[in-house]
Amino acid sequence: MDFTGLSYLVFLVAIAIAYRVAPARMRPGLLLVSSCVFYWVWSRWFIVLLLAASGTAFLAARSLERTLSENARRAVMAFTVAILVGILALFKSAPYIRGLFGGSFGLDLLMPLGLSYYTFKLIGYVVDVYWGKTVAEKSFVPFAAYVTFFPQIVAGPIQRSESFLPQIVDPAPVRWRKALFGIQRILLGYFKKFVVADNLGLLVNFIYGHIHEAGTPLLLGYYAYPLQLYADFSGLTDIAVGSAALLGIESPENFNAPFSAASPSEFWRRWHITLTTWLTDYVFTPLRMATRELGNAGLVLSLFVNMILIGVWHGFRWSFALFGMVHAVYLSVDALTGRARKRYYKVHRQADRMTDWIGPVVMFHLAAIAFVFFRGETVGDIAYFVSHLGSGLAQTSTAFEELMAASGRALAVGVAGYFVMEMADYIRRHYREEPLPRWGRWSLTSCTAAALVVVILIMLAGSGAHDPFLYAIF
Repeated sequence: MDFTGLSYLVFLVAIAIAYRVAPARMRPGLLLVSSCVFYWVWSRWFIVLLLAASGTAFLAARSLERTLSENARRAVMAFTVAILVGILALFKSAPYIRGLFGGSFGLDLLMPLGLSYYTFKLIGYVVDVYWGKTVAEKSFVPFAAYVTFFPQIVAGPIQRSESFLPQIVDPAPVRWRKALFGIQRILLGYFKKFVVADNLGLLVNFIYGHIHEAGTPLLLGYYAYPLQLYADFSGLTDIAVGSAALLGIESPENFNAPFSAASPSEFWRRWHITLTTWLTDYVFTPLRMATRELGNAGLVLSLFVNMILIGVWHGFRWSFALFGMVHAVYLSVDALTGRARKRYYKVHRQADRMTDWIGPVVMFHLAAIAFVFFRGETVGDIAYFVSHLGSGLAQTSTAFEELMAASGRALAVGVAGYFVMEMADYIRRHYREEPLPRWGRWSLTSCTAAALVVVILIMLAGSGAHDPFLYAIF
């Protein structure tokens, strides 16, 4: 039941209607059953692992609230976190362990859908109960509905229990305005995926598949891949947020114009926000507190550990680890020079104003370099790509010219669509709460209905030919 398939829309509408007419006390159970059905269609028997992990965290959290000694509570928390991390590490490392033994090791584990996301949900929940930041849920059904929530299970956002559970235990009525917002957000996600990401993906896949061939314009891939990844991942988030809104559930945002960021720290406050916030709360901050006596060395160490974990969270691969290290270097330089830059800009106000324009340009290029590490399959491919960025521009290969002849219009549509997408996101962020006159509301509703019909027709015509979401594999 792929998010890009018509079957998902039918499923979502059916659940949204049932959820709206069901009594409030039945809604957590309905949500749990619906999410289990969705997960079963996608990952079959891995639903057992999902429910077992949920049950383990649920029981651990309940035991943490009983009268236990501090040592016992710490042991329960640490043991539960170790189990959850161990499961995640087992599945993440299985392909690489199998590769080390030439496929003869006998370890052939497919990655369960959403394992990284629901594991982080469960770890955060158990640690929050241990810290006393949240109260353990007393009923398993609402808790399991939170963990298995089908719009977020594929690729987040990673929502905290204290934000999600009150919305289903004591649900607010689903207003038409929120439902309309949900539909519009889903449509925006499909636009990002179908028009921008899939079309740019034609160029990106070709270039990264022909890195070492003469006449491959690597610089185009350098610029196109960040746009493709952002459109694809933020589009997936839009569909998740919009789907939740149809059920009356408000989700956290995961992106906030990341390519408008003027510094590395600002970039990570805008990119994959819920993952960044999660690792900041549960990894960086505790580690920074533990190493505060080391001064700047402790800060740099904490940044490197945090960012390497962000990298290997995507998979146990050197390229992902290097992706994290590159961003750790960026963040370390940003943090260590922060005071000096503030003093300089206090005296040179004109330079401070210029950074508002120059900063995002520089940060985009820095991020694009890091994304080469993220996209490259091997360290050799990455090294060649970075060291030959200008190759293939003067004289392109015959294969690339054939690609442009066959798909040049699609690529142009993808680039143009990216600017439309950014404008739509800007309007959504700044004018969502603005009241509209009646004619405006009717016009918006009519346009939404027309766009929905177009999307359905695209799905019917495509017959599942669209590329899978890039982040669905993590």
